[in-house]
Amino acid sequence: MKGDLRKVREMAPPDPQARFGRDGVLPDRAERELAVLLAAAEQTAPHHRTGMSRRRVLLAGGAVAAGTAVAASGELGRLLGAEGVEAQAMTTPPVLDLRRIAGRSPHDVLSQLAEKVGELAPDTVHGPYLYTKSWGWALNSAGDVPGGVANAAVPTVTEQWINTSDGAGRERRKYGKPYFPNPDQERDAREAGLIEGKGLKDTTYGPGHFAQDSEWEVLLPFSTDPDRLLAQLKEVNWEGGRLIWGVSAMLDTAQRASGGVIEPALRAAALRVLANQTDVTLATTTTWHGRQALAVTQEGRHKAATFRDSLLLDPATGYPLGGEEALLGDPLKLNIAVPGTVSVNEILSRGTAKDSKHRA
Repeated sequence: MKGDLRKVREMAPPDPQARFGRDGVLPDRAERELAVLLAAAEQTAPHHRTGMSRRRVLLAGGAVAAGTAVAASGELGRLLGAEGVEAQAMTTPPVLDLRRIAGRSPHDVLSQLAEKVGELAPDTVHGPYLYTKSWGWALNSAGDVPGGVANAAVPTVTEQWINTSDGAGRERRKYGKPYFPNPDQERDAREAGLIEGKGLKDTTYGPGHFAQDSEWEVLLPFSTDPDRLLAQLKEVNWEGGRLIWGVSAMLDTAQRASGGVIEPALRAAALRVLANQTDVTLATTTTWHGRQALAVTQEGRHKAATFRDSLLLDPATGYPLGGEEALLGDPLKLNIAVPGTVSVNEILSRGTAKDSKHRA
């Protein structure tokens, strides 16, 4: 077990809320997560979310894995532009090009956007179902394989229809061909359980499956005053210690609770919360599907590695568009080329529908 925990410390991203990797112990949060995973004796139904995914530490089948569960899709080979010998390189899908906004602070830009968003008219609701379509990928890694570290990602398109009144709904997942940064380790990656899903899976769920996250639901309604909203956010343990993911999860909860929309005043308040933070940077970027976006970024460091998390926002509406978790600097034990992506997610469409057979 000590060997497994050592591998987790070496591979997994740091937790800014704890002293990562010091004194030979895991952060308290990672210890709790591992304890739950190891003690679980029963299989429970998966809890799906429409918001951004979060890093997790996994211990399964004797293989230590560090990865992120996200909705993923796209043709990885096409995006990488890798053919022949280049396709054999240990790379991950392309890291977003973040272009800093010269001459203006993140506070000023986000505050101005908040003013603009706060003046928008409320969205129109067309039905009781919240519909989202997203794509991206997650790099899952196993640490105790013959080749050292094996990596794999499965491109997946995910569509969800969530009945906002009772939590019932439908989920359609279309899995693409698995991607292996090192093709020679495909067998190791498969045996380590890094491949999740194949083909097409279309499932209907009864009431409660897409239920709200209880940690956030008890805080409803969310305040539109930035200071009070930040106080509400602080009542939840943000994933990875990143406020941007807390804001994303909060907006996701508000969207479900309101029948598929987020009132402009709340979107504006969320932007002001981000504007008041001193550890965020702001840049413009182009998403993998060519849309213009604002990237609100927070970084963490472990040894010589930098873990850069970016929440992508629609510059016209303030709605989240997706996110990226990137590894810069030292690749640590992940055995991938840097800069490289650990996970990406992009929301292709979002809205409301009259039933689970129609799209927004």
